[in-house]
Amino acid sequence: MATKTRELQPIDVYLASVRDPAAKKTLGALRMQLRKLLPGAIETISYRMPTFKVDGNAVAGFAFFKTHCGYYPFSGSVVPVLESELDGYSTSKSGITFPPDEPLPAKLVKKLVQTRLAELATREKKPAAASKKTLVTERVTDSAVKEATGRDWKAWMRALDAAGAAELNHKQLVAHLAREVESGWWRQSIAVAYEQARGKRVVGETATTGFQVGVVRTLPMTAPKLWELVTKQAERWLGKGATLKLEPGKPYEVPKRRGAPGVRGEVRVVKPEQRLRMTWQPDGWTKPATLQLTLMPKARGVSLGVHMEKLPDAKAREAMREHWSKVLTSLAQD
Repeated sequence: MATKTRELQPIDVYLASVRDPAAKKTLGALRMQLRKLLPGAIETISYRMPTFKVDGNAVAGFAFFKTHCGYYPFSGSVVPVLESELDGYSTSKSGITFPPDEPLPAKLVKKLVQTRLAELATREKKPAAASKKTLVTERVTDSAVKEATGRDWKAWMRALDAAGAAELNHKQLVAHLAREVESGWWRQSIAVAYEQARGKRVVGETATTGFQVGVVRTLPMTAPKLWELVTKQAERWLGKGATLKLEPGKPYEVPKRRGAPGVRGEVRVVKPEQRLRMTWQPDGWTKPATLQLTLMPKARGVSLGVHMEKLPDAKAREAMREHWSKVLTSLAQD
């Protein structure tokens, strides 16, 4: 009797085409984990990558690109929500890249999936005009938050007031919510809603650090080499004519030039080959922002993260995002 052969699924075909052994092993394991996290999901190919869909919505996808693997939640909100837990990874609003021989931790994959599912559940229940609204309590309905967390918005406000949440910073508030709320997306949403309701936050701004922005890039060099570049070639990342002495308390200055304002600041923290923290105040800013560079060795290079806090407004945030993206692109070509 002839043995019936199993018909290959689209993802089987994709994985069979991956020639890198480490990538094939990593993505195969990731597929198995997604199957457990998303029982009943449809496995298909979307945007030329293996994709898991739930009720017609893409929830998770992965791919291999010559030298690195990528994970994609098919959302521009999931990665920003989990920003603190993705420190050290090369990210964009739409995905995460990582070396083939360094799989994403299982707990992180679980949080990425849960956050995407929570987002989809909320989207299905909010009004069509919600995208134009700014407050979390306007974008997310009472029934949605109650179904997902057990409380509506008024109940959450009362519970958090009773717990003294008004005295907590954002990180502490999220940690407090973690005792009851499993989803990272819902913890962040409830925390922001509470801060908005109690006047501790405005749209686009965190309660403790003001407007902020982060850019991460993996550079093809070692941490010692990158640190030497930061130390001895300040003009490469601060601007032409920059003077910098890496000692806490030392001021620095970048002269004004065509198309770019002058910048001044003070070095605050110096940890060789690890971290540099300083103030950053361009001409025209009434108060300085905080600038931090973080180096993290990776399997194939070093990750350089640039993070700015206490920016004056959303316009400055976007200008700094563009500025530092260009700087990191330039350094990657060194």
